[in-house]
Amino acid sequence: MPKHGLFIGMVTLDLIYLSPKLPGNNEKIAACDYTVSAGGPATNAAVTFSYLGNQATLLGVIGTHPITQLIKGDLEIHRVKIADLAPTMTEPPPVSSIIVTQSTGDRAVISLNTARIQVSTDQLPIAIDRGIDLIMIDGHQMAVSYAIAQLAKAYHIPIV
Repeated sequence: MPKHGLFIGMVTLDLIYLSPKLPGNNEKIAACDYTVSAGGPATNAAVTFSYLGNQATLLGVIGTHPITQLIKGDLEIHRVKIADLAPTMTEPPPVSSIIVTQSTGDRAVISLNTARIQVSTDQLPIAIDRGIDLIMIDGHQMAVSYAIAQLAKAYHIPIV
């Protein structure tokens, strides 16, 4: 029977490039391939959980900036439900640029973390109850994560 997981944390737009090598200083190189996807630790875990046949809800900051449509579209394709902690935020979400070296699979990442977009626990857009089988916290959005962990404890919901 499928489980319902709640994944709390960072939501980014990931620009991922496959490259023969990392560029040097002042060097411009062409990528072999690329993809654009929703990213972040909680986001990636939610997508994987859904892929394995379960129901995933992602709780994070997304907002209404035009590029969030790319995030929302990708999550919809992967059947991940969104619970937005800042549905009226107009600032762009964090964007990660990732270069994966083709021969080794090593990666280099540059991004902003969520320190600039911490939200309060005043209005949580999701109910924590017996309908959730597990909760995953990625270490971002700690005030919200702490509040939800306290609620989850009352229902004996495991937290990862």
